[in-house]
Amino acid sequence: MTGRPASMGGYSTGKRDRSIPLERMGIALVVLALCLAGIAIIFGAGIVSAGDQLAVIAPADNEIDAEPGEEFEVDVLMRSRGGHGGTGVAEFTLVAQYHPDYLEITSVEGANWLEQGTETDVVEEHLLAHEAGTVILEQRRDPVDGGATGDARVATLTVRVAEDAPPSEASIDFGDSSVILENDLPLAILDQAVTVSIDDGEEPVDSFDHPDPEDRETLEAAVTAADESGGEDGEDDEGVAEPIPGFRAADALIAVGFVGVIGFGLLAVGRWRRT
Repeated sequence: MTGRPASMGGYSTGKRDRSIPLERMGIALVVLALCLAGIAIIFGAGIVSAGDQLAVIAPADNEIDAEPGEEFEVDVLMRSRGGHGGTGVAEFTLVAQYHPDYLEITSVEGANWLEQGTETDVVEEHLLAHEAGTVILEQRRDPVDGGATGDARVATLTVRVAEDAPPSEASIDFGDSSVILENDLPLAILDQAVTVSIDDGEEPVDSFDHPDPEDRETLEAAVTAADESGGEDGEDDEGVAEPIPGFRAADALIAVGFVGVIGFGLLAVGRWRRT
């Protein structure tokens, strides 16, 4: 008598085919990868289309070699095409932060970036708070009259390396800077830091806890404390007005590719196990 080949009474007598779940998982991952790819492409297109709505702040030279006690200058440049509809920049705040045990910005001189566009007056203020490792330069158009756009120098920093600074690698960061349009909307900032190699050092300096640049009371207290202790600040001259860490579309596409490879791998293994 010949037995039933596959099942009897609704119960399977053979081994369960585990390739099916692998295939399904592979298909699911491939579909997920395709969905993520679509999102990444849309996200990337958004970045490209919004590329004009940002301000790029970077030094003319982002790598500097210096010796203890040496003084040098850093030209800071800014590029921006303004906002939608040709809305120009009305004002900006350049914030330079550094470790005060290694570097000191002794002076900041504004440039004529905001003078681009319709002729107007440019009002400037600056604050040097060495004890807080922070220097702030503020400029605004008065009147705004369309704002400014362009690619030019915004400031020149005079920097001095501490006499007793050991061989190390310090930096001057501009990440807390801000740029405001004529319509009072802020622009996204893409910034690049200055890396200072002191006495050919390569070891990064310890982090420094900078106060919030908007906390002017704390910054001004640091200036007062330095004055009372006999510290030398840069001259308070009337300066002549002359790009998260973030998640990028490229990162998304890399992740999509990784998910896709895993999905196709599982799909292939599932089919191989069925053969």
